[in-house]
Amino acid sequence: MTVNISEEWMKKQIAFSNNQAAKNRNYYPLQEQATQMDLWEYVPCTCDDSCTCRKHGCTHHWKLKKGLHFEEFRDGLLRMFVDKNHHRPVIEALNGKDPSGLSTRAIGAYHVLRKLRESWPEIADEASEHNKTLFCDDWVPASYRERMSFPVEGTSIYLAKQYCVLFPDIAIPYDTTSRPKMLRFLDSQGIDYIEFLTKARGVFLAAMERNKISMPVLRRLDNPQEQLPFNPHLISLSRSGTNYGSTYKPAQRTISIVLDKCFYQPKVVNTPPSGSEEKNPGWGKNSALPYTTQPLSGKGQPIMVHLDPPCRLVLWGTLTFELTNEMVRTILEKFFINPNRWYLLGASMTSPDPAGLGSFVRATFPSFSPRHASAIAAILVHEGYVTYRGSKPIELKKTAGRFEMERLARLEEND
Repeated sequence: MTVNISEEWMKKQIAFSNNQAAKNRNYYPLQEQATQMDLWEYVPCTCDDSCTCRKHGCTHHWKLKKGLHFEEFRDGLLRMFVDKNHHRPVIEALNGKDPSGLSTRAIGAYHVLRKLRESWPEIADEASEHNKTLFCDDWVPASYRERMSFPVEGTSIYLAKQYCVLFPDIAIPYDTTSRPKMLRFLDSQGIDYIEFLTKARGVFLAAMERNKISMPVLRRLDNPQEQLPFNPHLISLSRSGTNYGSTYKPAQRTISIVLDKCFYQPKVVNTPPSGSEEKNPGWGKNSALPYTTQPLSGKGQPIMVHLDPPCRLVLWGTLTFELTNEMVRTILEKFFINPNRWYLLGASMTSPDPAGLGSFVRATFPSFSPRHASAIAAILVHEGYVTYRGSKPIELKKTAGRFEMERLARLEEND
């Protein structure tokens, strides 16, 4: 980490994020305000005077309201984190429609919401009882510690985002672009989400102490009105009969949103002209549409790949993971070193060949196992980066030449 976090730095980062959001068809600051009104309440801090939050002038916390229906939570999460064009398809899939046609971001949100719905009353009750912030001493919700200890890398971005709605003063969201930026900022890799939050907590607490930034001041750093004047008519999935007001109130925002906007930069995405369809930008020779491929063995379940540059969301049986351009480059450059050599796949879960791709994947990406290599190899073959031969064993050879590597580099630069 080389950035010196100051109040001025945070203001500039947050203002830039909101400025970008004002050019995005989803108008995310408006959606955050609506979710804040629908799902969260600003309640007095009940910590004793020895708590770290109180030492920084804390008087109130944001927390989940009691007695919320799952559908209310669903709509709040969708409007904050999913493109508005995909809200209805996700809701329809949750109501029983075949989800196979959902986009990458939509399918990730769908899986997380479906899982939450299975035990919603219990989850909602536990979350609404936890009146803490990230800067409290006992900030980790005890009954959630195991659930929130998932790997940050290689997992769906919606695993984190669900907790940002459940615990708006504790969890920090990320997308596929801000995640690696935040991990570099925290000088971390291979960590789980609790460790991620712990590191972020330490870094920002140190900055608050160094720069004498109190909790009330921190909460007011996000002031979207300056970049995106409030307009309740642009709120997605608004609740019938709700008066959303005419401005962003109260001025004290959630810690989740404030810290997120220090890194998050929404893409500029405008609504297509009436009568036109939204087009995917494409990935060089490959379309950015979902595709299905098969394990190289020719056996087993199909591998579904949803493309959302710079990421691929991979669904293979019970396995769901993300494969980024950066991960593909790492494999092509650090595993397939010799372009004229055949390399073993070696994806056995019990005894993977130490020289195979399975062992390399397990050693390089801590949240992955040798089994992931089977899906990754099929994807690399499908996208033209690798060829293969044989069945027992399966051998792989890099086919990506200078043109393909330069194309991958350009994709990374544009993400």
